[in-house]
Amino acid sequence: MEYKKHIVVLQTSFAKREDTIAYLEKHLPGIRIDFITDSSLLSDVRQAGEPTQPVIQRMVLYAMAAEAMGADLILNSCSTVGEVADFYASVVSVPVVKIDDPMAKQAAEIGGKIALIATLPTALGPSRRAIERYGRKMGREIKFTELIDQSAWEALSAGDSKRHNEILIASIRKLDAQGYDAIVMAQVSMRALLPDLTGVKTPVLCSFYTGLDAVIEKVKKMCEEDHK
Repeated sequence: MEYKKHIVVLQTSFAKREDTIAYLEKHLPGIRIDFITDSSLLSDVRQAGEPTQPVIQRMVLYAMAAEAMGADLILNSCSTVGEVADFYASVVSVPVVKIDDPMAKQAAEIGGKIALIATLPTALGPSRRAIERYGRKMGREIKFTELIDQSAWEALSAGDSKRHNEILIASIRKLDAQGYDAIVMAQVSMRALLPDLTGVKTPVLCSFYTGLDAVIEKVKKMCEEDHK
């Protein structure tokens, strides 16, 4: 079966674009995928500590542009601006999927003690609040420990992805020994670490696969509705 739908991904970085395309095309043959990327969003949010009004305005415009491009679904692919998707979802008429939302639900279902790890402080708040929101719906109280590996971000910014990965893997292995119920990687870019986390007993959650699986499920349901 071919899935003749059009996905537009809103990005704050050019990283992992090929991985996203490969995963979606594998599960949704015939899908069309386009990207709108603004690499200035992350630096603006980082400088202000939260999404500013100009950031929100730009992302609303990008969502409207995606709709004008004929998008059947918009994927918000960055956790740092995940909450901005709530603004533009009310402006456009096409479905919006936040890539970290399924992971947040999964984390809340595990509950208890959760370690949140990120390389940017601006990614922690949205991830924590999303998990807390699901936790409240489930009547669960969740305790968080937050870890920011700023040196990993600096290594990645300098083009040293190997060092970025080494720093984060070492941190996750330390967290693994501290008795958490789950370790949540607050940025989708951390997906690259998963193959090297062998031996880690604590569940490590990443939004890449769960987020894209939500997109796949949504597109399949849309196609089923079309054939009714």
